[in-house]
This record gives sequence, C-alpha cells and structure tokens, in this order.
Amino acid sequence: MHEIRKVEPARPLTPTERRLLDFLLRKPFPGRNDLKAQLGSVGVATECRICPTVELTVDRSSARAAPVRSRIPVEAEGVDVDGKRLHVLLHVVDGFLSELEVFREDGEPVRDLVGTESFELVHYES
Repeated sequence: MHEIRKVEPARPLTPTERRLLDFLLRKPFPGRNDLKAQLGSVGVATECRICPTVELTVDRSSARAAPVRSRIPVEAEGVDVDGKRLHVLLHVVDGFLSELEVFREDGEPVRDLVGTESFELVHYES
C-alpha cells in the first residue's frame, strides 16, 4: 500500500533514484535510448511516505516518446540488508518515464536502498 505525497514543484531525482534508473536502462531494449534521453528532464511528481516508490514527470516538450512494448519494459531484483527480496520496476506510460516502483516481496518497508550491487535485471524487452 502506498501513502502518496505530492511534490510541488517536482523535485530532481535523488542520487539513489538516478542510480536505479541508470541501472534499469543499462541494457538495450526497444525505446531504451529515448528513455535515457528523458532522464535529462525527469523530476519526481509524487513520492510514497512508506516506500521508495516515486511517480515521475518528464518535460514532454524536450523529449520524445519511447516506443516501448509494454508498461513495464524492464525490472530488476535484489536483496535488502536483511536478505529479503526487493523488486524495482520501471513504468512507462505513453512512451514516457512514469514511475519507479520499489517493493519487498514480504510487504515490509524497504530498509536500505543505497546501491545496486545486489541487483540483477530479471526482465527487459528484447
């Protein structure tokens, strides 16, 4: 469950959010280059008070839509500091970065999301 807080005006990505997005976009898939280009104008429009999930906004006047094949073109898994599985999903709506969703399999709050050392891409469109 999310407890959403609107961010006005939209804030820049944190270093951790940027690292996660860079990690998710490291392997080629249809639309990946357009999504990477959108990182130059991406901001955080809402954030969850409970977990690291954020909704993203992109300046559509300076970016073009990415031809991705599905809403979630890439996903990664890793482990939290206590060994519990974490999932990171990149949502794309109408070709634009929309959400960075982060959750634990056991439903508990994420304890530490500093690096991507434990993460591996488990799905990306090819």
